[in-house]
Amino acid sequence: MVSNQTLAIVFYWVLPLSIALGTFFIALKIAHVSYERADNDRIWKFSLTVGIIVGLMGLAYFVFTTVPIFKEILHYLKYGLDLVLGLPVLAPIKQQITVGINTIINFIKNWLPVYVRAFIIIWLPACAVWVQSLIWRIKFSRALNVIVQTIVMYPVLCFRYLLGYQTPFFDFVQSWLYVTKVKENISDSYFEALQGRDDTGKEFDKGQGGTERNQKIKSVALAVRQTHAVVKTANGVRHAQIVIRHSRETATDQVLEQQLKGQGLRLSAPSIRFQEDPLLNPDKGGYIFDSDVQYNPSDALGSWLGIFTNPFSADKRIKNGGIGAIATMKQMYLGIIYYLVHLTPSAIYERAKTIAKDKYTPDLTSSRSKYQAQQNLDLSVVPEPVDQDTGETVDMLKEKALKVANDRTSEVTDALTRYKINVSFDNVQVGGNTAVYDYTLSRSTNLPTDWKKTQEGLANFLKTSDIPIIRTTKGHLLVTMVNGVNIPVDFREMIEKRPKGVPEIISGLAGLDAMGNVIDFVLGDKNPHAMLFGKTGTGKTVLIMNILYSIMSATDPKHLKIVYIDGKGNSFEFMRTDNHGAPSYHPNPFVYAQPADGSGDIDYARALVQHMVRECRRRIDLFKKKGVSKLSEFNRKFPEEALPEILMVVDEFSALTDSDATLKASELAEKGMTDAFEYLAKMARSVGIRMILANQTARKEKVPGRITANVTGRISLGVSETIESDIALPSSDVDVSLISQPGEFYSAMHGPRNLQHGNAPYLSDDVMYALNDSLEKKFGHQDYVVTRDEVMKEMGESGDVSENETTYLYPLPPTMPTVNTPVLDLINVINAYPEWAIANSKSDIFMRNKEIQSELDNKERQRKAKLIKNTLIAAAEKAEDNKKARLASQHKAVGDAVATTTAGMDGEAM
Repeated sequence: MVSNQTLAIVFYWVLPLSIALGTFFIALKIAHVSYERADNDRIWKFSLTVGIIVGLMGLAYFVFTTVPIFKEILHYLKYGLDLVLGLPVLAPIKQQITVGINTIINFIKNWLPVYVRAFIIIWLPACAVWVQSLIWRIKFSRALNVIVQTIVMYPVLCFRYLLGYQTPFFDFVQSWLYVTKVKENISDSYFEALQGRDDTGKEFDKGQGGTERNQKIKSVALAVRQTHAVVKTANGVRHAQIVIRHSRETATDQVLEQQLKGQGLRLSAPSIRFQEDPLLNPDKGGYIFDSDVQYNPSDALGSWLGIFTNPFSADKRIKNGGIGAIATMKQMYLGIIYYLVHLTPSAIYERAKTIAKDKYTPDLTSSRSKYQAQQNLDLSVVPEPVDQDTGETVDMLKEKALKVANDRTSEVTDALTRYKINVSFDNVQVGGNTAVYDYTLSRSTNLPTDWKKTQEGLANFLKTSDIPIIRTTKGHLLVTMVNGVNIPVDFREMIEKRPKGVPEIISGLAGLDAMGNVIDFVLGDKNPHAMLFGKTGTGKTVLIMNILYSIMSATDPKHLKIVYIDGKGNSFEFMRTDNHGAPSYHPNPFVYAQPADGSGDIDYARALVQHMVRECRRRIDLFKKKGVSKLSEFNRKFPEEALPEILMVVDEFSALTDSDATLKASELAEKGMTDAFEYLAKMARSVGIRMILANQTARKEKVPGRITANVTGRISLGVSETIESDIALPSSDVDVSLISQPGEFYSAMHGPRNLQHGNAPYLSDDVMYALNDSLEKKFGHQDYVVTRDEVMKEMGESGDVSENETTYLYPLPPTMPTVNTPVLDLINVINAYPEWAIANSKSDIFMRNKEIQSELDNKERQRKAKLIKNTLIAAAEKAEDNKKARLASQHKAVGDAVATTTAGMDGEAM
């Protein structure tokens, strides 16, 4: 006999909970059916019907309660009803009705709390599960199954943190979600076939379900039922794999493949990206979707302070293009929830480990490198960079730029999805005026062969005039785009971040990447020479000077000397050490010889290049005699004869190679620039002579292939045309013509497949003067290794000079004019130094003077051009007279020397 306790459990718990659950499923089905059948016309029709009925009922109530005749009728009806109910015959019936009503009321009083409790216990969590099932886009029963299993496994999942799992709860839930989603991707009719039902849901009759097609469907459904998924996040990598069991029949597998086609694109999750179609792997039991993506749980936290912002600031106003105060506050609350959800033990541990690593990790580079980096510069003379308009500091601008970049992350991801690029967002970094979005590629992403269409489409989607740059590297896709907030690079920070140990004597820094890491610039045995490209206004000269000062900061003048040649001006004039009294006199101890100006003194520029060729040959011969093969070996074996490395910096080198067209065929061998650069590129590596060849353009006709073939290092700022990217950064697939920010560059010093993207600091003239002074103070004044006169004399002695072609050195202006020199001042220089003027009459100083180019009055422009032309004609006559006078003086000196020698010989004979 059943006990009262059992009955109580059944009636007070089992039955109420069952009824509550049953009603919930009924309500759930009604909700789904209502949603499926929802239609605006039907809703309006139903609302109109209800409105009419309610209106009629209200009208009837008004009539019967206000019209006298109807009120009278109601009065008599009520009076008659009271008389009838008051009859003694009806008293027992009335009593029974009262007892029945009381019984019902007592029943409700006794059982209502029980069923309310049951409905609360069932409906509240069930509604939460229902909402979660809608978020997961799976059926309610399967969502309930995942949640219940997670609750049951809670202690085990907590323990997994101790085993090294970084996100055990996410891994567990996501693995079951993948199994569920794969099953739900298969048509319901496939699983109906396993139950013996056809497409309409009717049971098979008399073996009708035994067709070949239905058998295939059953086999596919059985294979999908055995789906297995694993998600494991440990050691900084999130590994995910889904295995769908294959069948033993080829025809069935073909149906299964068709069902799974494209499924990988739908199975997205944070830091998980599957290939579009599965791969058949019999060793693993079937069709495989797999993904391996780097994952750091602390990255998901982001910045706690970055969550909060002023919702009423001007940039948040809708009229200014913002999202409004309410939406901003909503974002903050959601950000807080997101942060707390991801505040796991692993995230806290990784964040603490990262902070400790940044602060306390020792720099061991000095023990592994050949040279110890010095600190020769007085960095106190370099001011802290700030925004010129707002006065904001670098830290303030970084925070602001990161906020802007994060707000655009979803838009960038959506744009890539539109082009069917299956990627997983990792992080975004900001630097300079750009933001770099880092995505992990799925294993079989179909990438376009030409990114141009995608880049332009991305710009249109984001409504920006600046075309982003997309490139791939090591399984990642990087999108670099203008961010709108310019973060200046701090030269001091860059120098202070340099490793203590450097691999070569010429070890400099080009700038910082978006993560604040230094981008090195090393010339040595691996990369003996480098080319640097950048159109006007992109900061090419500034980048060169950053590299040079960072090199000078780390080494000693006795180990390195620098040669300066500018093909189109005198950018390096301030490096001179022999212009005492000039406003730009800030001597630098590293300078090898007087800087050469190819536009104002082409003869000296040619002579200095040829001097470097001769120095290279001299060192080659010396090393052969000493039995060594390279400079480092020579300096180690013969320290008393140690030679410095020489860095030859040539800006606008194409202007120098173009000047070969003005030479006679007989002069090319001795004065040709192209041959000289080719020889140095090939032969100077082992003797310690390095080159930095910089140019505004990377067009093929301006950059000889026989030079570029022997120059491995590349750095490029923005260039003018897309085609120039093939020379500026060969084999990199980066269109550097899209770079618009001054100082932004790509470095291929570690090869085209290991590109580095960053921004260079800005150094003003005053700062560079002060840095020169600090170097001069530390190392003392050092004269040139060779003077200009010695270089020019070498040039004259290198060829066969006949009696009528005796060479001479003409004087140079103490301050070399430029294209910006006023015409009247230029006339005075021409008159004072006619030989120099005639030798450089075809240079930009005269041909492209700023006053002649920018003068609005055409007559005035023609007058000034004619004035320069006439002055040069007069200077040619004066130069010829000076030449004759010098030749006569030289002949006289030779005659006097011969006479003196003859007299001496006669005296000895006597």
